[in-house]
Amino acid sequence: MLERERHSLILKLVEERSIVSVGDLLDLLGASEATIRRDINTLAERGEVKRIRGGAEAVRPRHQPHLVGMPFSLSQDISVPQKRAIARVAAELITPGESIIINGGTTTFALVEFLADHDLDILTNSFPIAAKLLATSRNRITLPGGTIFREQNIVLSPFDNDTIDNFWGNKLFTGCYGLNRFGIMEADPLIVQAQTKLLKRTEDVIVMADSSKLRQKSAMIVTGLERISTIVTDDGAKPEELEVFKAAGIKVIVASVSQDDELQKLA
Repeated sequence: MLERERHSLILKLVEERSIVSVGDLLDLLGASEATIRRDINTLAERGEVKRIRGGAEAVRPRHQPHLVGMPFSLSQDISVPQKRAIARVAAELITPGESIIINGGTTTFALVEFLADHDLDILTNSFPIAAKLLATSRNRITLPGGTIFREQNIVLSPFDNDTIDNFWGNKLFTGCYGLNRFGIMEADPLIVQAQTKLLKRTEDVIVMADSSKLRQKSAMIVTGLERISTIVTDDGAKPEELEVFKAAGIKVIVASVSQDDELQKLA
């Protein structure tokens, strides 16, 4: 990753969270600690962030609670061709007239482009997904009640009796923080809780995970492999990484990244 790209991502994250630690940036940027500290120093010297012990703070901090994991605005710029390829193939699994659930995330957000001509009942906890569906399609949209978390642009409810309990989806489309032999993984307990509720409202669970997610781990498991019906990933996945899913009886679909998918990154 180029220096200007790292600086841009650091500034976005500081703007979202007000305070970020060097540890957070290590996980998100994949750069060395020395490089990240140097980046923070450079941005501080420009007056764009405040340098604090162990990290950086916004010049005008907002101090709002945030979820663990990469913010939507940052994740949206990562693996763009792969996410579009996955979404293009995942959309082929949808039958017009179905009721489906779309969990919030940047990979599932890419699915919206391919739903314009469908006649669907859709439950989603994602503001960006709902807004784009309303603007580009005639699908019927349902949003659950709850608290809006700005970073991930999702609605999470701590209550058991919300709109989700009154919706049934033929299929659930979800991304993930990580995916391996233990199942679907997330980094924040609130997200785990929200996904667990969605899993109860569908039969078929379709995981949309770019190949980098197959090498990402967390301590929090949403559900085991036995609950997953289908995995859609990109052609960067290694055969040995996919074998564990096939052995568990899961349908694995590998989406090839096309030239149109590559051009989407430049759009």
